[in-house]
Amino acid sequence: MDFCVQTTTQLILNEMRKKKNESAKNVIMSPLSMNLMLNMVASGSEGKTLEQFLKFLGSDGIKELNNMSSVIMSLLLASASASTSSPPATSGTQKPLMQPKPVTTFFDFNDQHLFSKKTEQQQQQQQPLFSLVNALWVDKRFQLIPSFKEITETIYKAKVENVDLYNEADHVKKAVNSWVENETKGLIKELLPQSVKLEPPLCLANALYFKGAWEDPFDASMTRDNKFHLLNGRTIQVPFMNSHNDYLCYASNDDYKVLKLRYQRVGERTDKQIQFSMYILLPHDRYGLQDMVEKFNLDTKLLAPENLNHHLRRVELSHVSIPKLKFSYDVDAKELLEKKGLTFPFSEKDADFSNMVFSPAINVYIGIMLHKSCIEVNEEGTEAAADTFAGTMFGCSAYSEPPPLHSFVADHPFVFMVVEEFSQLVLFTGAVLDLEN
Repeated sequence: MDFCVQTTTQLILNEMRKKKNESAKNVIMSPLSMNLMLNMVASGSEGKTLEQFLKFLGSDGIKELNNMSSVIMSLLLASASASTSSPPATSGTQKPLMQPKPVTTFFDFNDQHLFSKKTEQQQQQQQPLFSLVNALWVDKRFQLIPSFKEITETIYKAKVENVDLYNEADHVKKAVNSWVENETKGLIKELLPQSVKLEPPLCLANALYFKGAWEDPFDASMTRDNKFHLLNGRTIQVPFMNSHNDYLCYASNDDYKVLKLRYQRVGERTDKQIQFSMYILLPHDRYGLQDMVEKFNLDTKLLAPENLNHHLRRVELSHVSIPKLKFSYDVDAKELLEKKGLTFPFSEKDADFSNMVFSPAINVYIGIMLHKSCIEVNEEGTEAAADTFAGTMFGCSAYSEPPPLHSFVADHPFVFMVVEEFSQLVLFTGAVLDLEN
């Protein structure tokens, strides 16, 4: 997971380093989605390709990768099980905010808050919805290696579909896009653009969807337009969500502040219940984001939820102000990973996926790897989705407790993460750089 988090911090730095005549984009990626896809394709690799996967993923072997993926699966099953306890809609076609989604054969791939404002009935209706589904489209002329097929179906709960990638590639691409749109509840509508050409022997995808209601929602009547300071020195007016004199988890050090906003819990109140949270890391200096992210890029442990939680304290904040967010980001993950040094899986000459598919006369490699994420944050909570696609081809610092009644005003660029606290898994991470578009 550290490698995928570091990949995101590199993306943020790339955006901030753009030329002055290029506009920096807000960044969001899902380290969890990326990590699961890399784990899955790594389980079909061998030789030097496998060795390189293990090096970058920080694992000793395939067994460890599969164990990590099993943890993710367990989290999803627990989340889905808890969500199904929510009451169904009672009338009309309008869905409740947190309508449960059962797990199907698709795989369908801390402290108690002392000041909760929600009733028990409201909490049941708004439990977080979290799903991560996996799928493979395999050309009918090829056969998956039995061990790889078993891993994808039992550990990753992936749907495997036989298709014709020689004669009906456009039809398959439409099917992939339709599957992604459905599994992300319409948030990601076209992962594969017209320019992408699918080729045998197979392609893989996963889709992650999260929707959570704040444990303490913002009062929409207090939302106001205010100034957001861009890195280029300009200011723009955007809607800010506001609260006053709330007790929240907060920390501050020499360079930046950290605020943790919890989503409503999932499951029974036990020591191992599922708890999602958003962390916002805000540099003190309006123009200090690049220095902050460069530190994170050198040492991703600074971003580890365990490290952040060690220093957070529940304190009263006089004023919390956070901009409403709605944006998406897509990236050529293949190009990005190659620049980070993960090259063998994408090399026609060097790739070894002999544990994935029977291909005695050809060499299989990853020709396409795309990632797209989107997020919306408003007074009620957060809705986010991500998708990672891989298509194969062939050819021959220290914190201190802040003084009372400090404030947290995110009126300049910042970094955020959405985390599941018990497993310490990072669902999403990114940076807000420009809210003008």
